[in-house]
Amino acid sequence: MAKQIFRKKKNRNLLLNYFKPSIYVQNVNKINLESLKKHGIKVFICDLDNTLTPFYRRIPNTDNLNLIQRVEKLGMHFVLLSNNAKKRVESFANKAGIEHYYWNAKKPLLKYFRVISKKFNVQPNEIIMVGDQLITDVFFANRAHIESILVVPVAGVDESNRLVRLLDRLVYKRLAQRNILHKGFFDEGEYGIDYDIL
Repeated sequence: MAKQIFRKKKNRNLLLNYFKPSIYVQNVNKINLESLKKHGIKVFICDLDNTLTPFYRRIPNTDNLNLIQRVEKLGMHFVLLSNNAKKRVESFANKAGIEHYYWNAKKPLLKYFRVISKKFNVQPNEIIMVGDQLITDVFFANRAHIESILVVPVAGVDESNRLVRLLDRLVYKRLAQRNILHKGFFDEGEYGIDYDIL
């Protein structure tokens, strides 16, 4: 009986690891891009809504444009990967000058991980995923065995995404209970320190 309980707890902890980000920062502007480049990252995948910009904003701001330019100046490919519709994603990408973008990605499904890997001819350890949700962005990254950066959502709840946000809060709570991730306790320093990929 004790062995069964231990096994169940171990399995729950292993499952929670799939929602653990490599890095947790306040927003995309806090990401140390030079450190990513130094550690061999070649493809910078970024979620759109509430990661790069609020879900209601249609036009990229100066910070968005600076981030994209800095990523590309360092020789990394900037890829926009969103679960949102084509019209929303394509419009924002064109206004931001983003060449590589995908809509209706259905994260955490891995279809576009394979598409992106093949397109840029890169290995998992050369890709990073940036997003504001545990059960879409971080879970996507860990399923693909790539690194991830979790950011705080830049706006309130998108009414069309209520269920996802509810599930996200539940996972956050479990991670906090296991002392894995706490809201507001952000990572500092360079990428790649004290992280074991799944």
